[in-house]
Amino acid sequence: MARLIKVGTGGDEIEWKDALKSVRADDVLLLEPGYYEVQPGLEVSDLTIKGTGSSPEDTIIEGYFTLGEDCSFFTLENLCINTKSKNNSIFVQTTADTYLTLRNTVIYGNHDNLAGIAVNGKCTMELFSVKIIGASLSLFENSNFHVTMNDSLIDYPSEKFAAIGVQGKGTIIISNSKISGSISTYPNSNSELDINNSTTNKLLVHGSTWMNLLNSHILDQGDTAMYLSDDSWSSIIRCNFEGGVFIAKKTKTIMQNCRINRIIVCDQAKITLSNCNIINHADFQDNVKADVTRTVFSGNNNFQYFLALNKQAQLKGKDLILNPNGSVMAVQDDAEIKMKVLSSSQKSLNVEGQHRSKINIIGLDWELIQKN
Repeated sequence: MARLIKVGTGGDEIEWKDALKSVRADDVLLLEPGYYEVQPGLEVSDLTIKGTGSSPEDTIIEGYFTLGEDCSFFTLENLCINTKSKNNSIFVQTTADTYLTLRNTVIYGNHDNLAGIAVNGKCTMELFSVKIIGASLSLFENSNFHVTMNDSLIDYPSEKFAAIGVQGKGTIIISNSKISGSISTYPNSNSELDINNSTTNKLLVHGSTWMNLLNSHILDQGDTAMYLSDDSWSSIIRCNFEGGVFIAKKTKTIMQNCRINRIIVCDQAKITLSNCNIINHADFQDNVKADVTRTVFSGNNNFQYFLALNKQAQLKGKDLILNPNGSVMAVQDDAEIKMKVLSSSQKSLNVEGQHRSKINIIGLDWELIQKN
């Protein structure tokens, strides 16, 4: 039977150390505002800890928690975890099969290679109004997970490590959240990644990953702000990319109603673009197959080509809008393009290439330029 245990220094409360010594499965510890230590750490078993202050920072626990095979659930609410030691703040062991819930909770890490939450076993995780500062959410190779993250923040802008790193097997759903750092699924992952109404600096998708990206914003301005690779499948709708989108290997991608600064698609990737706006540059290489509808291709002085194809790349386009802004189109090697132009900022278009027979442009005058 669950017990409600008030912890503090009042007359009807017990001290923290005594509460930890006598804790039982299913207990609910109600912590009055203050500072609590867990030394060297606590291996929990079916436990709920709640802070009773007006904000999470009123109740601070210094230490870390381990969830093993004897823990079927662990809940933290309205408190702050400060992990100063060289440990993951919350560690789910390989032998675990547990349910982890955090509500209105803050985790402070040390801005090192340790995680705020690290999962090695089986874990169903719910994060509601959670902040993880200076540490990551890491789902390791042996993990089997289902993660729901809503109205939360992970602030871990590391150049070496992901703010959310996914290696195991499972589903992660991120809604109405901000990731200051990168979201990465690794080559050994087998996962579903659903992101909606959220922002992240970078998004790197590898392995066998099915991704749904909706109404979200990728902030990094580098060439690989979003990098899709391996055997990943992606459906991307109404998203904004401040930097470059790089798509490679055997990926299959659908992008609809997106604003993209620039895009490169290579290897054997297949891509469908619909109602998109590509601001600066689009490049389709190797054996890529692209199907494009009602999309704007624009250029500027930073790129020689506003639209380029090479090797055996193929692009079929319908109802396209072209704004070259002084740059040219390139259809090189054995690449093929067949497009119907709805409107253009220029009356005629220069196309650099070697084979007129591989270029079919309807709705706009064009001239082939053969470059030695």
